[in-house]
Amino acid sequence: MEAARSLVPLLAGEAAHTDTERRLTAESVSALRKSGMFRLGTPTAHGGHRGDVRAAVEVCEALAHGCAASSWIVAIAYGGNLFASQLADDERATLWKDDPDAFVCGTANPSGTAHRSAGGWTLSGRWPWISGIHHAPWTLLGFAWRDDESGGPERGLALVPTHSLAVEDVWHVAGMRGTGSNTAVAEEVYVPDSRVVSLTGMANGSYRQRHPDEPRITFHLSINLPLVATAVGIAAATLDRVVEAVTGGRRAVSPLHDLVAEAPSHQMNVVDAAVLIDTARLHLLRAADRVDAEARVGRSPELPERARLRMDAAHATRCAREAVSLLLDSAGASSFANGSVLQRAWRDIETASRHAAFSVQTSKEIYGRALLGAGLPVSPVL
Repeated sequence: MEAARSLVPLLAGEAAHTDTERRLTAESVSALRKSGMFRLGTPTAHGGHRGDVRAAVEVCEALAHGCAASSWIVAIAYGGNLFASQLADDERATLWKDDPDAFVCGTANPSGTAHRSAGGWTLSGRWPWISGIHHAPWTLLGFAWRDDESGGPERGLALVPTHSLAVEDVWHVAGMRGTGSNTAVAEEVYVPDSRVVSLTGMANGSYRQRHPDEPRITFHLSINLPLVATAVGIAAATLDRVVEAVTGGRRAVSPLHDLVAEAPSHQMNVVDAAVLIDTARLHLLRAADRVDAEARVGRSPELPERARLRMDAAHATRCAREAVSLLLDSAGASSFANGSVLQRAWRDIETASRHAAFSVQTSKEIYGRALLGAGLPVSPVL
């Protein structure tokens, strides 16, 4: 946490350039790397921290005070390295023996096509929206197949060297521009079975036989909660900036008060935002602590509880977004000027909070079915 907080001034100084260039600057990547941010999820046996979800959440919230994109990429690195840590030791050594700061990006959504080759799979197609692909030496590509034994669909992640992929520059968006979430294109890329992680296998704990001393991963909560922390960090940083401006003597455009700080309407507005941020953080930390508690004893939360934890994540994200909206009401229209830090915060949280994993509507439906006993599908992606 000390390292994360110490990076905030540098990341803040690079944030505008990161936004313009639509990827992290070399200075930001170097600083994050040197401070160990990219090894948060790397196994300790390979030189990493293997921090728990709570640690990753707190670090990513802190980093977002400087640069939301940097925070998001650190969260991606944490999750990607957790996935890769499920591989056997020889494959893990390939990733981290010479560079414990190497990290993995990717997407779990099944895209493209995959067909069996000798002892592995050959992948072709397009995988959109892969954050950090410009900086990660390894990429996980989600794909699907039909299991011969069960006859049902199966999903997995194939680990490939990023240099074996083409990258389409499609990330032209309003917010979170610096994440560089472009599209990966594979053309007949071969992946041995030793570099494939089954989502079902990860969900049912099969890979713990390989690494019994390491905490269990709860997909998708273990990897998504640090991303929620980015949104909470954006909101918390916006609160700090607005409070600083208002308490610094910002004049009110009002016939009733000379200063914004004197206006009860703005006082209540800022309080509402602060409470929303506290609410978001409390839900987020509760979810992280619960996932960690289960992981330490080698379990994953039961389906009904996972539904509640998923709702925690979605609700926290929405609270953070609503808090920023309220704060901009008090900050005024000047906040939306090009080049304004508050404008960038607004763009970033409006974009980040629309990530499919944080859909309030989907999470409500899942949680509602759990609460009312309507039944939940036994799925590794719930």
